[in-house]
Amino acid sequence: MNVLIVYGTTEGQTEKISARAATCIRERGHQVELLDSTALASDLKLGHFDAFVIAASVHQEHHQETVTNFVFAHHEALSTRPSALISVSLSAALEDQKTEAQKYVDRFVSVTGWQPRMTLLLGGALRFTKYDYFQEQFVKFVVMKSGGPSPERDHEFTDWNALADFADRFLETAKQGGA
Repeated sequence: MNVLIVYGTTEGQTEKISARAATCIRERGHQVELLDSTALASDLKLGHFDAFVIAASVHQEHHQETVTNFVFAHHEALSTRPSALISVSLSAALEDQKTEAQKYVDRFVSVTGWQPRMTLLLGGALRFTKYDYFQEQFVKFVVMKSGGPSPERDHEFTDWNALADFADRFLETAKQGGA
């Protein structure tokens, strides 16, 4: 299969997740093209792709606008071929916030009209060492409110095994034509 992964990233974790998903798919003998949603050609043709994975991180309760725009522009191709959404957020990493993480996906689906055939809620990362003062204060507020990790150092919450399992399930159902 020829799989297209389009991602939107703010701090780099979703790019890292997308690259790992691409590696998993390639290791299973498939071709993958990995594209950043901020650098897509306006005349991008999707006809030669057999399946799609869209990965986007959530910031201020919404996925990246560039990813939303891509899904709007290519709704038909995404809806007629095997497709999946990986939604990356801090909420997905916190046990008591999983319902909130699902709400972000539900809102994205409602806004775009695209119904991905598979979804994965995946924890992202906190990069305290890279935040400006205001970002740091906001994240500290959110983290303290949720009882999350200490803001003294960076934290990665991505479950790489869950991503690999998701890639395997997606490929299996895509091969069957029903992803």
